[in-house]
Order: sequence, then C-alpha cells, then structure tokens
Amino acid sequence: MAESFTFKTTYIVYASPKEVFEALTDSGIIAAWGGGISVVENNVGGHFEWFDGDVEGQVTAFMPGQELGFSWKPVEWSKNTKPSQVTIKLKEHSAGTDLVLIHTDFPSQDIADRSGNGWIDFVLDPLNDYFVTQKEFKQS
Repeated sequence: MAESFTFKTTYIVYASPKEVFEALTDSGIIAAWGGGISVVENNVGGHFEWFDGDVEGQVTAFMPGQELGFSWKPVEWSKNTKPSQVTIKLKEHSAGTDLVLIHTDFPSQDIADRSGNGWIDFVLDPLNDYFVTQKEFKQS
C-alpha cells in the first residue's frame, strides 16, 4: 500500500459556523477573502475550484454549518498524481468557530508541509481577516 501524507490543523475563526461555511462555499465571499474566481457546487459530486482554477476537485461532503469536503488537485501536480482529500469540520466555539482541517493523501511529506503553510497563509488567515474586517466595518 502506498504511503499517505497528511496535514491537520485546528484554527479558531471569529465568525459563526454558518458564516464560515458560507465564506468557504460562496464565490463572491471567496473572492473577497481569497481573490480570484471560484466555484463550489453545493452538492456532493459537484465541481470544486478555487484560486482561478489553480486547484480543482469534486465536492465530497456538503453539510452547511458543519462540514465541507472535497478532492484537491493543484494544476502543477502531474496528471498521474491522484487528488488529495480535504475535510473541514466546523463546531461552535466561544470565539466563533472551531475549524478542524484535515488534508490527506499528499504524494510526499514535503508537499504536505508546504500545503499546510499554504492553508494558513492563503485560506485560514485571510478568512479570519475577512471576518475581523467585516465586524470592524459594521461597528464604525
């Protein structure tokens, strides 16, 4: 059996699970925090695409406010490389949402580590910044 490499993290997002789920699946909101064109079809088996098509896949779990799953294959990966799998679980937290991200089936630990940094730098931190900015804007 081939070895599988994984990245897992827990991250607190300063918004409700419903808001976080919407921000991960709504093309307009994704453009606001992540830039670029995205598509997340709201059904299992639907098309998934983030970052102007740099990453594509298929929706594997779609439970609003609770869980989002999708296959993940960056365009720079070889055509022979199978897609990796992402699961994002959301639970209420006193500060907003406890987000657990599990990204499995990387072709190497180096790619898993780099992708982990990418999740923080290009998804989780910008997502949180989006919500903090939204709350500050509403208060002013």
